[in-house]
Amino acid sequence: MKNRILLYGTDLVLLAISFLLSTYWMHVEKDAIAIMILFLTMKIFFFAYYGLYSTILRFAGLSLAVVIIRASIFSTFIYFSFNRLFSDYKFPLGFFAMDFLLTTFFIGLVRFAPRYFSEVRRLEGSKRVMIYGAGDLGEDVVRKLLRNPEEYQMIGFIDDDLNKIGKRLHNIPIFGPIDDLSLIISKQKISELIIAISTLEGDKIRFITRLCRKEGISCRIVPSFPNMLVKEVNIKNIDIVDLLRREPKDLDAHQIRSFIEGKVILITGAGGSIGSEISRQCIRFGAKKLIFVDHSEYNLYSIKEEFHNYKNIRCVLLSVTQLELMQTCFEAEMPDVVFHAAAYKHVPLVEESPYEGVINNILGTMTVANLSEKYGVKKFVLISTDKAVRPTNIMGASKRVAELYIQNLNVQSNTEYISVRFGNVLGSSGSVIPKFIDQINKGGPVTVTHPDVTRYFMLTNEAVQLVMQAASIGNGGEIFILNMGRPVKISEMAEDLIFLAGRQPYKEIDIQYIGLRPGEKLYEELLHDEAEKKTQYENITIGKSTHVNLVWLRSTILSLLDSCYKRSEEEMFNKLKILVPEFMHAHFQVLPSEVVPAPFLKNSVA
Repeated sequence: MKNRILLYGTDLVLLAISFLLSTYWMHVEKDAIAIMILFLTMKIFFFAYYGLYSTILRFAGLSLAVVIIRASIFSTFIYFSFNRLFSDYKFPLGFFAMDFLLTTFFIGLVRFAPRYFSEVRRLEGSKRVMIYGAGDLGEDVVRKLLRNPEEYQMIGFIDDDLNKIGKRLHNIPIFGPIDDLSLIISKQKISELIIAISTLEGDKIRFITRLCRKEGISCRIVPSFPNMLVKEVNIKNIDIVDLLRREPKDLDAHQIRSFIEGKVILITGAGGSIGSEISRQCIRFGAKKLIFVDHSEYNLYSIKEEFHNYKNIRCVLLSVTQLELMQTCFEAEMPDVVFHAAAYKHVPLVEESPYEGVINNILGTMTVANLSEKYGVKKFVLISTDKAVRPTNIMGASKRVAELYIQNLNVQSNTEYISVRFGNVLGSSGSVIPKFIDQINKGGPVTVTHPDVTRYFMLTNEAVQLVMQAASIGNGGEIFILNMGRPVKISEMAEDLIFLAGRQPYKEIDIQYIGLRPGEKLYEELLHDEAEKKTQYENITIGKSTHVNLVWLRSTILSLLDSCYKRSEEEMFNKLKILVPEFMHAHFQVLPSEVVPAPFLKNSVA
């Protein structure tokens, strides 16, 4: 009530000023006091009639402006009519025009001042935001941000399209391109950048993130709609997945479906990161039945629970080295395709338990591969690793032997045996990423083995899609090599993770270098040499084959396994060196025995 009385009083004063200024400027000669009282009374009446004294002023908007103009026009028109019909002294037309303009200005000023000062107070605490991408997704983002002015102050867009630069979207200017980001941040005093381009690849996101880190501003991203459950703009913090994401540009879903659809598929290591994603993709592409094999009870339970609505699944809890149990499984299910993803792959752990690593990775592969031939499997796919190239550790050497075995078994078998080789998969068991995140959450330090160590990284779904693409075109005997992009420096990845957690590398969270662990390289390779063959897919190439006498190969492998059962370290390393001459382990610096090379029949190394 007090506010309404104050508003009435303010309007009377402003209307009087408006009236007096109009009479002065229009040279009205007649004494205007009595006329002014009548005029003001009439205007106040119409203002009250139009609801100008019952409006919540901090929400004043366009509709209130329309009401003010309408009330001013109507009250001025009524007094104009009254003056022309009943008054002896006719006011000049300019008086009514001037009074209308002054009245509208003063009344509007009073009504919108609270809204203005409220907005100013809110903007003082809001983030000055720039959006990268003035396309459809960027337009969706700005509409959402404009609904939250107390939190976000939209400064502009950045876009690389030269045709858009200099134009406006929702009356917000479009700057650009991204190469000018540092200058724009400094000039416009930006506090946050939001990436709103769904097709942006990880390398570009990583570049932008580091630039934002250098400029001391935060950076977030909008997921593309296909990756969201509902088509609603969702601004999220950038994570390591965004920094590494790549979409296979030439993925042939029809080719993969024709390979998977209607097939009975057995997956070893089905509960692991690669095995579980293979399972998801097999369901997506219409597999008839899935057999999940895993020696981890928890992993097998987890994958079973994930697909509890999918009826054609059988879960088998066993190790791939158990011949009799694996044979029972094959005999019962008669799979068409086998994906062999089961392996011990954590380099330092396998170095500490080399016998178990060799037995699991080599004997497990031999067991599943031999049974695949015996029971008429059409295609056997080995999930291999970049660590099999010029290996310096037991894990890599054991996987290289597995590659050699199935490649040479393919020569005499009706089953098509192929290997698919790629690097580290983000989020897999033993991945460095969860370790870094845990160290960051504990306040650091983050431990990196060496400042120059690099690794190839790939997202799980990207890797598996390319694995299935390679498997669909394989004829047997190939080692398919996936395009892993560019290697990533682990130290830079650690810095990125610290920044993404909202901390400053080396200032708030330190990075310490602890030295390479046994068997680790500074960098990984995907090819033995430059020899390779292209496929119709730019992300998949084929390494040349290495053929040896299969009888000799089996005999030497069995001798290697026997040395593991006997726990004879020197003999184990000796046999591995025979099978993989390029194996360069630290053990050989002190190994006294001479190593006899393998009897290669055709040494075009993959």
